Amino acid sequence: MPTMRTSALVTAAAVALCGCGISDPYTQAARTARPAPARAVTGGEHDGPLAPSARVPAGARAPTPQAALARYGAIYVNWTAATLPAVQRHLTSISTGQARPQALAESETPPQAVSTYAVSNSGRVVAIAAGQGPKRGEWAVITDEQTTGEGPYQSLPATSHVTWATVQRDGQRWVVSGWYPGD
Repeated sequence: MPTMRTSALVTAAAVALCGCGISDPYTQAARTARPAPARAVTGGEHDGPLAPSARVPAGARAPTPQAALARYGAIYVNWTAATLPAVQRHLTSISTGQARPQALAESETPPQAVSTYAVSNSGRVVAIAAGQGPKRGEWAVITDEQTTGEGPYQSLPATSHVTWATVQRDGQRWVVSGWYPGD
C-alpha cells in the first residue's frame, strides 16, 4: 500500500510540468526560463544573513523550512480577483530574495484576465519535500487547486501543481526566498 509520501512524490512527478500561473487556460503561453535559485537552506545551512533591506518582521519568519513554505503556499493559492493585490502584498511582507519582487510586481500589476473574468483560486498545500540530487537546496511544494471565473475560467477542473521554492535562514527561523511555479 503506498504511503502518503510515495503518493506525494508520484503526484509531484505527474504534475511537474503543470503551473499555477494566472493565464488563459486555452492558450499556450511561451515559457520563459527562470533564473537558477540561490542554493540555500537545508538542514542547518544558510547563505549568511539577509541584507538589512530584505529583513522580514519577526512574526513573518517560521520555525522550520516546511512551516515557511506551508504558510506561503496556503496564502499563494487562495485569492479572488478583488483580493489578489492584497494577497500578493502579504506575500511580499513574508518573503525575501526572488520571491519578494515577484510578489510585489503581481500586487502592483495583476494580470488583466483576473479582473476581466472575475477569476478566483482556492486550494491547499498537500505535500512539501526537500529536493534531492541536482534539486538539493530546493523544495517541491505540491498544491491541489480549483480556479473559477467567467469565460475561459468557467468549469475548469481542479488540478494539482508543483512549485519549486527556496528558503533562507533568518536568525533561528526561516523565510521563503524563491518561488517558481510551474517548473
